[in-house]
Amino acid sequence: MALSENILFKFGNYEFPSEYIKEGGYECKPNQRQDLDPYTDATGLTHRNALQHTKTEVAITTRANLKWDEMVSIIQGLTSNYITEAERDAQCEYFDTEKLTTSSGHMYLESSQKIDIQIYGKKFPETTFTFVEY
Repeated sequence: MALSENILFKFGNYEFPSEYIKEGGYECKPNQRQDLDPYTDATGLTHRNALQHTKTEVAITTRANLKWDEMVSIIQGLTSNYITEAERDAQCEYFDTEKLTTSSGHMYLESSQKIDIQIYGKKFPETTFTFVEY
């Protein structure tokens, strides 16, 4: 399943519409390395045990003034693709800014992410959705 050139991120089967993303509103922190019990010895030398599994974090910020139906389509697109509602997770595809290609991973919508976004009139302010790989 390849992403089209207009799609940066896919949450389950939901392709996040690029026209809803503000200019510069796609941030990918790919392949973040993890260490198991790193330590610094008595000489100041750091010893790492880098793990094979890496984690990616993707943050998408919408443009300001999204209309009601546009924001509803985002929320419904995300929530209808949860594997487990309590975890707010899905298999995702994203543009990997380190590999400069499409990558995939099992991600969840950041647990502190607010879904109950404040509405200003009938327009929405810029809203950031953050997805973290397991």
